[in-house]
Amino acid sequence: MYNENYYKNGKMLQLRPYAEAIHTFKTGDGTIIAIFQGNRGDNPELDFRVKYLNNDPEARPVQLPHVDWVVDLLIKAQKYPNEVKELLDYFITFYDTCKPFSSVADRASYTPKSIKVIGGKYSHVQVPGTFSMDGIAIILELFCICEKQTAGAHQFKLQLQMTRDYMVGKINYRNLLNLAIKHREY
Repeated sequence: MYNENYYKNGKMLQLRPYAEAIHTFKTGDGTIIAIFQGNRGDNPELDFRVKYLNNDPEARPVQLPHVDWVVDLLIKAQKYPNEVKELLDYFITFYDTCKPFSSVADRASYTPKSIKVIGGKYSHVQVPGTFSMDGIAIILELFCICEKQTAGAHQFKLQLQMTRDYMVGKINYRNLLNLAIKHREY
């Protein structure tokens, strides 16, 4: 059961300022992931923020920081390292080929492309306390598209690559988490 202050009629809600989600997605594990209007970048009218809501009557929506998905994948990689590497390779390629939204209508009618690919191929990747693979697919796909809204933006792409580099032993976890938490490379 979801907190009814934040989820009604199939939509995630934001209370301050009040807004309905542009899109609300329910994942295989019951997590709700939604996008809300943002106001940053070269195209603030097309910007969006990603929030998630757990299936708990006391839960509140959380705006998803990069460190959440990075740590989620590191936890999964303890048991499923090959699958996590493949997932990162998929999204590094996806990032290079995806396009930003061209209009508010384009964003409003968007359907994630990676859910079926990732959710189906990696449905066996299940680690208690982490996002489902279709949830990770939605999150990473949305972050790819959102970063493409601003010319020259590269932090998310760098985070994908550094997470992959960590997986193959090219960098240490401190470098990886420094970028995810402090948004700085070192």
